[in-house]
Amino acid sequence: MKVFSYLQKRNPLFVLFTLMLLAISIPSYATTTPSAVQPEDTKGLFSIQFSWNKESFNDITRIEIEYKRKGLLNKKKVSGKTALYAKKNEFINLELREGEYEMTGIKIRSSEFAYNQYLSVSIDEPFVIKPGQVTNGGMIFLIRENKEAKSVMLLKMDNTADVKQYVNIYMPAYEAKLSSLQPAWIFLEKKTVDKLITSFAHAIVKNENRNPRKNMKYLRTTLGMAFKMTQNEDGKITSYELIPTPTYQEIKAMKILPGGKLLCTLENGSYLYGDDEGLDFMPLPKGLEKIPELSLIKGGRFLLVDAHFNIFSADASFNWKDQLAYRKEQQSGGLFTIFPTVTYPKIYKGNDHIYIYSPKEEKDPILLQSSYDNIDFQPVALSEEVKKVPLVSETATHIFVGPILKQSATAKRPAYLYVKEHTAPGWTVRNLPRGDCNKFSPAEDGSVLYTECSKDNWFESRDVGQSWSKWKESK
Repeated sequence: MKVFSYLQKRNPLFVLFTLMLLAISIPSYATTTPSAVQPEDTKGLFSIQFSWNKESFNDITRIEIEYKRKGLLNKKKVSGKTALYAKKNEFINLELREGEYEMTGIKIRSSEFAYNQYLSVSIDEPFVIKPGQVTNGGMIFLIRENKEAKSVMLLKMDNTADVKQYVNIYMPAYEAKLSSLQPAWIFLEKKTVDKLITSFAHAIVKNENRNPRKNMKYLRTTLGMAFKMTQNEDGKITSYELIPTPTYQEIKAMKILPGGKLLCTLENGSYLYGDDEGLDFMPLPKGLEKIPELSLIKGGRFLLVDAHFNIFSADASFNWKDQLAYRKEQQSGGLFTIFPTVTYPKIYKGNDHIYIYSPKEEKDPILLQSSYDNIDFQPVALSEEVKKVPLVSETATHIFVGPILKQSATAKRPAYLYVKEHTAPGWTVRNLPRGDCNKFSPAEDGSVLYTECSKDNWFESRDVGQSWSKWKESK
C-alpha cells in the first residue's frame, strides 16, 4: 500500500498502467527484418511492431531484438547483427523456418542514453512458426514511469488491421497467407486498451490546456488517436470526441482537405482517410516496392511515388492509375536500366506541370514531367552538363534545376542554375550572383527570379538569370 501511495503521488497515470499489468498477464518478445520476395515452403513470416509514448522514450529510439529457436544447442540471434533495429511503429518482418521459437529479450537504445548504453528487458515468450503462415506478434507498447526509470512495462496490442494492410501492399508474396494469420500470443482485450487510450487522451488535453493553442480543431498523437475538440476564447479545450481509427500506430501528420475530409499519415507507408465520424486505411495500389511519398495535386487528386519510381495517381475514388507504360518503356533499355537501386524522389508542383526528380542521385539523375490534365509522366531529356537535380522549379516559359553550389564557392566561383525553355531541347548554365546562393524561387507570374545568398541577402533577375541585382523591397 505504501508503494501504491508513493506512485500515486508521483504519477497517477502510471498507477493505472500498473493496475492493468497486475490485472492482466502481459508477457513480451522480439525480431528482425528481411523482407520476402517469394515465401519458401518450409518458412513462415513473423511480424511485430514496437511503439511508446514520449514520456517514456524519445522518437530517436531503437529496439534491438533477441530471439532463438527452442533447444539448448540453438544460439541466440540478435536483429542488430544486421543493423536492423525496430524504429517507432516500424514493422519488423522475419522469415523463419518451421519450429518453436523464444523471444529472450530486447535492448532499448536511445539518443537520450550515454554512448553505448541501453536498457535491457529480459523476456521468456515462446511462439510457433508454421510453413506458409503469418504469425503476428502485435504492437508492443513500451511504458515506464519516467525517463529515469529502469523498469519497462510491455503491453501487447492487437494490430491485425495494420499487418494485413502492410502485407497486402508491400509483401504481396504473403498476401494469400493472411487467411492463416495467427497471433503469437494473447493480446490485451480491446476494452483495456480503450481505457488506456482514454487515459492518454485526458493527459494530452490536460497538457494542451497548460499551454493552449488557439484555433485548433483536431489533435492527433500516439496509439492511433485523433480527436475533434472545441475551445473557449482563450484556446483551452472545453470538450473533445475521439475519432474511431483502425490502428494503434502514432499519427504523424493530419491535414484537413477541401470539403472537410481528413488525411492522416502513419508509419510504414499507410494513410488514414475519412472524416469526423471515422477514419479508415486509404486504399493503396499494388506494385509499391518502398514506402511512397504522397502528394495532393490539383482537382482533389493524389499522387504516389516510391523510391523505385513506381508512380500512381488517383482521385478520391482511389482507382489508382499506374504509370506502367512509362516503366515498360524504360525496362526495354532506357532510363530504367540505370536507375539506382533506391533513390529518394521528390515532387514539385508547378503552375502548369508536376515534376518528379532524384535530388540525391549524381550518377544518373532523373527528371520526369507531367501535365495536370492527364497524369502521364515522361522523362525530361538531361544533357551531359546536368550532373544532378537537387531542386526543380518552373515558370510558364522555362524549367530551372538548382541552385547548385560549387566546392570552395566564392564570389568568383558562383553557384549556378541549369535553365531550359519548355519547347527547346537544350539546357543553359546561368551563374547566380555569388557562391553561397542556396535558395531559388520564381515570382508567381514568372517575370522575376529570386535567390538568397547568405541569410536575408536577396538578389533578383528579370532576364531569366542572365544578370542579377540586389533586391529592394517595394514600399
